[in-house]
Amino acid sequence: MKYIDINAKFTAAVSSYIAQGYIINTASMSGSQGEVAHIDLTNGKQIVRVLLDSFTEWEDCNNLEGLKLVVGIATDDVKPNDNQRRDVIWNNRLDVISCERFYKLSSNRDDSVFYGTREEATAADEKRFERYCRRDCRIKKHLPEKASPLVKEFVRRKFGLKRVVVSNIQITKQSGVYTVTYNQHSAQLH
Repeated sequence: MKYIDINAKFTAAVSSYIAQGYIINTASMSGSQGEVAHIDLTNGKQIVRVLLDSFTEWEDCNNLEGLKLVVGIATDDVKPNDNQRRDVIWNNRLDVISCERFYKLSSNRDDSVFYGTREEATAADEKRFERYCRRDCRIKKHLPEKASPLVKEFVRRKFGLKRVVVSNIQITKQSGVYTVTYNQHSAQLH
């Protein structure tokens, strides 16, 4: 599921209340509590809020996040169709009618984020962690023949050695930094 599908579900929730005769209650819609979007609808007696908000859940070692579509009745003392705009409907005080969660499956920050169920998100997070653990961050390099006299001299001077066996020299690259290792000694190349 993509974000456009979540927009369609939000629209469908609003449309179902409009089909029942509800109208938009603009006076209670000013301000934000950090949500993605909300719209308030009224039938003259009660106010229903359709809300799209983000969430984060911690399950064992998994960090699950996503969006939730909440439909709820305002329990705060807010009058429908009041033009004063001084009353606030608090999202955490809604009498929730329905809540649908869309869990983020991909860790991308661009338009290609996909959403799914909690089980799919848990599986994706575990797969991401498994791949991270298998990844070898240290790239080992064999010493090229042309560089062996230079590196051999570097090892001799740096570690104060008189005799150096070239086959025991190992070069690794991590985060753009080269490290020369010889037996139990190691130093960064500059």
